[in-house]
Amino acid sequence: MENNNAQPQYNQPPVQQNGFQPPYGTLNSNYNEIVKDFLTKAIVSCAISTLPIGSIIAISMATKNRAALLDYLSKGGYHTTRVQVSSALSRAGKYSGIASTIFWGIYLLYFAIAITMAIVAVIAGVAQR
Repeated sequence: MENNNAQPQYNQPPVQQNGFQPPYGTLNSNYNEIVKDFLTKAIVSCAISTLPIGSIIAISMATKNRAALLDYLSKGGYHTTRVQVSSALSRAGKYSGIASTIFWGIYLLYFAIAITMAIVAVIAGVAQR
């Protein structure tokens, strides 16, 4: 009877690649904390980017986060999927914050004009009496 669960036997020993650094290895033990910080700031900047005052904060937060992320990569940090997602979310938070700031500015301007016109109409109505 055959044993189909047996592990294959290799005649050659495993090859060690020079310069290879596993992302979760002991070579960079604080990788998880660094990337978690990048990803957290990127998600928060995206989340608050549509709020009236939060959009301005999101622009600043996302810009600083992306600059820190690019600095991390320039110093030889790991370029993994989590780092790429953090970068993309930081850019999205920045541009969404810019768009929302413009939107809220126009929205506020509209209401300021409407309230001013209402006050002028009330004053004109009182002055005619």
